[in-house]
Amino acid sequence: MKFFKINFGVYDGFMETLRIAAWSGPRNISTAMMRSWENRPDTVVLDEPFYAHYLQTHGFNHPGRDEVLAHHETNPEKVIEMLVGPCEQTLQYQKHMTHHLL
Repeated sequence: MKFFKINFGVYDGFMETLRIAAWSGPRNISTAMMRSWENRPDTVVLDEPFYAHYLQTHGFNHPGRDEVLAHHETNPEKVIEMLVGPCEQTLQYQKHMTHHLL
């Protein structure tokens, strides 16, 4: 087992992004947590990246559905690539809702 110290995403001499994937359910403090992370200048926040996939898959008529589907990725494999792909910030905070993958 390899242990290494993470110092704001720098380890083994390479700059990497520290990714925090917060999974939660509806009606909790997840939005407040996300807002606190987005106030950091070294952090990029991804708000419910699987939401468009969820809307497309289940056909729900949620408010703003057409705009979400027009502007966000609906392919879950591409969403995953974005979540683990290159990132220019030191920290990446991902706010996920568990029911978006049901």
